Amino acid sequence: PKKILLNISATDLEVAVHGAAQAEIEKSGSITVNARNLYDIIKESPSEEIHISSEDNNRILITSLNSEYKIVGLPATDFPSLPAIQGKFTRVSSDDFLKMFDKVCFAMSTDETRYHLNGVLLERSEKGLIIVATDGHRLSLTEQPIKLDSIKLEKAILPRKGVQELRRLMGVEKSFEICVAERHVFIRTEKQTLFIRLIDGNFPDYNRVVPKENNIHIELPKDELVGALKRVSLLANDRSKGVLFYFCNGSLTLSTSNPEMGEARENLDIDYKGGTLNIGFNAKYVLDAVGVVPDATVKFAFKDEISSCLITCESDPGFRSVVMPMRM
Repeated sequence: PKKILLNISATDLEVAVHGAAQAEIEKSGSITVNARNLYDIIKESPSEEIHISSEDNNRILITSLNSEYKIVGLPATDFPSLPAIQGKFTRVSSDDFLKMFDKVCFAMSTDETRYHLNGVLLERSEKGLIIVATDGHRLSLTEQPIKLDSIKLEKAILPRKGVQELRRLMGVEKSFEICVAERHVFIRTEKQTLFIRLIDGNFPDYNRVVPKENNIHIELPKDELVGALKRVSLLANDRSKGVLFYFCNGSLTLSTSNPEMGEARENLDIDYKGGTLNIGFNAKYVLDAVGVVPDATVKFAFKDEISSCLITCESDPGFRSVVMPMRM
């Protein structure tokens, strides 16, 4: 037997991964098997060493100590071909990329009928890279000086599942190489290659969504706001999570009323000297946006009671989150 690499590939036609592991190969060959069955058996194996062999009838035999399993498989030719890698790779820091994804991923849509929103937009900018996510009710955007000079594609929409797999990879790798082609994004590390099929659709023009005329600026203490909003929203409608924000001279009152559960109200002392402002929001949307702000204070900007709210912070000028108001 020779100690060489065992090549393993998996795909659901949207996301694919190719990796390799050290193994003693007695005779080369290939076969397609159910990934979940194979993984579960290997994970529960009482021994660190297992033996896998393929039979002529497209079955694999797995033996380990006193255990023996046979899994029905398919010919290797039945496995879909992985896309060919096209273009140049750029190495980036996982930490830098992960921080950007954390600032926007909560705003991805889960509505399958709006498939072009079921992911995040990657776009090159003069300053570096912009990542945007929206579900039509809120939008989150972050721009950082991450240069992807070798990438020719100006825009790319990564699907939700691809984003999840990429975030999982960034959690264990300090850096990775990225290549954006016409239909796929390729992520490469020393141990594996991740293939992500891009969403073929038009992402909304986020520049038209981010408000530019919100001239009522209010700074709020983050921890106090989050605590009060969580408590008040306990009695909010389960579907709308509606909470009323009432700004008055020197105070913010959060309130909600639910005929089935009751009423809640909390007051916060804030540094605000403007006129009254009465506006309703989905509490979860506000909590999601405020939750990714690392500062002790968070900035809210309003135009009026019927326009969207812009949420920003001092330490990250590239971060902007927009929440649409709701009728209460």
